[in-house]
Amino acid sequence: MATWTHKPQECEGDYFFDGRSLQTAGAAASLSTEEMLWIVRTLQQFIRKHNGADYLQVFECNDGRRIWCICQLSKPMKESGEFQPEDDYWTMLLPEEY
Repeated sequence: MATWTHKPQECEGDYFFDGRSLQTAGAAASLSTEEMLWIVRTLQQFIRKHNGADYLQVFECNDGRRIWCICQLSKPMKESGEFQPEDDYWTMLLPEEY
């Protein structure tokens, strides 16, 4: 059975991953629905606990797979009024798709 780990973030941040979520074709093909849900739940719990996160969150599986989650807008960017609602999204992708 695959076991995922949320890797430590390298920087502090004020990203909340609360916009629309997207998955690349590679991530969708690589992950089961259960794995995607685990990653999303783990990410949400981490953000609640730390009141935000770095824009890049990394997850690693014991079988060697890695998933990146990248958020587009920080809290100050959202509050600036310079971005449209459709700009508020985050993406789950394989590192090689970056």
